[in-house]
Amino acid sequence: MMENSNNSGLPELMSMKELIEYLQCGKDRAYTLVKSKSFPSMQLGSRWYVIKDDLPDWIRRQEKKMTYAK
Repeated sequence: MMENSNNSGLPELMSMKELIEYLQCGKDRAYTLVKSKSFPSMQLGSRWYVIKDDLPDWIRRQEKKMTYAK
């Protein structure tokens, strides 16, 4: 994981490779997620990164959607 070594208050970022490993999903699914407006990601040049601090909130929102869908 990309670490914030200078403690400047900037969020820690997760690479696409780390996201794929974390979510145990395929590359196509990971890119679909990061390109969606509700997913906590950002693009720097041609690379995508996930804002690690915001990922747990996104996951919780997905869990709630699944609970209501049942």
